[in-house]
Amino acid sequence: MLAVKILLALLPLLALAKARSQVPQLEHLLSGHYEELAEGNIASESVAHLVESIMHKMQNEQAMEITSRIIDGFDVQGVDNAPYLVSLSLTPLTYSHQCAGAIIGKRWILTTAHCCEEWRSFNGEIIGNAVYAGLSNRANVSDAQVRYVDFASTHRSFNGQAGSDNIALLHVSESFVYSARVQQIALPDLDEDYSGKTTTVYGWGLTDVDGDAYSKELQYGFSALLNSTRCAELLPTDAPLSQRQVCAQVQACYGDGGSPLVYWPITGPAELAGLGSWSYMPCGYANRPTVFTSVPAYVDWIYQVISAYYQLN
Repeated sequence: MLAVKILLALLPLLALAKARSQVPQLEHLLSGHYEELAEGNIASESVAHLVESIMHKMQNEQAMEITSRIIDGFDVQGVDNAPYLVSLSLTPLTYSHQCAGAIIGKRWILTTAHCCEEWRSFNGEIIGNAVYAGLSNRANVSDAQVRYVDFASTHRSFNGQAGSDNIALLHVSESFVYSARVQQIALPDLDEDYSGKTTTVYGWGLTDVDGDAYSKELQYGFSALLNSTRCAELLPTDAPLSQRQVCAQVQACYGDGGSPLVYWPITGPAELAGLGSWSYMPCGYANRPTVFTSVPAYVDWIYQVISAYYQLN
C-alpha cells in the first residue's frame, strides 16, 4: 500500500514531465528509486523529501524564472511569530511543501498566481489541494490545521511572465480555528506606501543555492522595502518589473514563492506588504533583490473577488 501511495504522489510529476517532453529527464532523476518504490522500502517520511528533491532538480534545470531559503536567513523561534503563514502542499496525497501563502480571513488565503499554476500543472487543477497552517518546523505536521481549497481566483491578467499580475485568492472548505499558532494578518490600506520601512519575509525555501531540500525550520530575513523605482535601479535595465511590484534586499529561493513580506507597525497588528514573486537565478545572483507582488496595489481586487464569491455562493 505504501508503494502505491508513493507512486500516486509521483504521478503529478510524471504528468508534468510528459507535458513538457521531459520524460527521459524524470526517469534519470528517479533512477535508483524504482526498486525501492516497487518493494515499498521507502519510509513514509522520505516520500516528501523525494518529491521535493525531484521537483527542485527539474526547476533548477530551467532558465530568469518566476520561482519561489531565504539564503542567510534566521530560524524563527516559535510558530506564533508568524501565525498567518501557511504551507501549500505540492500534492494532497502526502505533505510536500511547494509554496507559501498568508491567511487573511478564516477561510481565505492570499498567495501568488504562479504557485496556483504550479498546482494546476502538477495535479491538473487547483481545487482539492491541501494547505497547512500552524507550522514552524515542517518535520512535524501532526499539529497542523489542514484545509482543502474549494475555490481559487488567479488574477485574470497573470500570464506566467515575471512582470504580470502575480496574485491569487484561495478559499478553503473549512474555517481555520484561530489560536496562538493560527491567525490572520491585516491587509494594508489601498496603495499604502511602505517604501523605506523595515519589512520581514518568512519562508521554508532552499537555504543553500546548491541544496536539494527545502528548509524544515521556518526562516526569516529582513530588509527595507524598495519601491519599484528604487528596485529598478538595482536590477538590469530589461528587468520585467511593474509598478505593482516592490523589492527587498533578501535572497529568496525555490519554495519561497507566495511567502509574505510583513511590516510591523509600532502599534497595531502586522500588515501584509507583499508576496514572494520572482528573482534572478541562481538564487541570490549578484546580490540582486527579490521581487514581491505589492499587496496594497491589489486591495481593491481582493475585496472585489471576496464580494463576488459571497454573492454567488
